[in-house]
Amino acid sequence: MDSVKKAKTAYVAYSIVLIALGILLIFLTEATELTLCYIVGLITLICGIIKFISYFVNDTYGLAFQFDFALGIFTMLIGLVLILHPKNILVFLNVVIGIFVIIDGTFKLQTAKEARQFGLDNWWLILILAIITAIVGLLLIFNPFEGVLALSVIIGIALIADGIENLCVAIYTIKLVKRFLPSKPNFTEK
Repeated sequence: MDSVKKAKTAYVAYSIVLIALGILLIFLTEATELTLCYIVGLITLICGIIKFISYFVNDTYGLAFQFDFALGIFTMLIGLVLILHPKNILVFLNVVIGIFVIIDGTFKLQTAKEARQFGLDNWWLILILAIITAIVGLLLIFNPFEGVLALSVIIGIALIADGIENLCVAIYTIKLVKRFLPSKPNFTEK
């Protein structure tokens, strides 16, 4: 249970970082495209490392962290590419972030389905957030927005939605694990 608690802390931290980055991008109106690329790349790299490490936690039912190995590696690679080749990737920044958000949202659709099967009361919240996240990811890919400011705001919204979605998954999954874990016997009683 201690490893699950540590994973929950890491996942909550990851979610807060995504939400904070999203808020930063919404209100960071003076950022250049290159600065935006470096900021998103660094945070993406950190989030990928957290996701990768979270995979190795003993999640009894495999709900919260089941895709984090592959998604962690993918996220770290995106972060490295954004940091090491920002000028080459600037044209595709919205597509790269959009793909990441769609993949994460799609995995959370499956998590919502499995949460429902386990009897989690608020499985529908994970489902709704996953759908919203995937839709925002699609908007990023098809880029109906012009200019750095509009792109920064929509990326910020996508990251906030993804962060809230991950936060819900972490909180509800841990509740589920606690509900089904057998209680420790008390050997001091006679």
